[in-house]
Amino acid sequence: MSATDPLKRGFVPRGAIRAVDPDPEGVSTAEAQRPSVIRCAYRPEGSDFYCWKYGVWYNLMDCCNRHDERTYSGCADCGQGRSNLRQNLNRYRTIREKPRSAHGP
Repeated sequence: MSATDPLKRGFVPRGAIRAVDPDPEGVSTAEAQRPSVIRCAYRPEGSDFYCWKYGVWYNLMDCCNRHDERTYSGCADCGQGRSNLRQNLNRYRTIREKPRSAHGP
């Protein structure tokens, strides 16, 4: 069952939802209402973007490329990727248009 987040006060982005389990087994009511935060502790060098969908750190331009080129089906329709591409479109195009050397990247 999905519902809008009743615990979040103030501004809630349009369409924001979170899954709610109305009767989790073995969990107190207070614990069930506490939102869980999942964080990836491993952040490789050069990673400047956290993907909420997959919970990993990687390069922002890689996210833009995966969304634009649809190289992975999970990234093709991702809202976060669409937003990243829209906000960084000029930088993304500049990087894509750079001629590559015959001797390496």
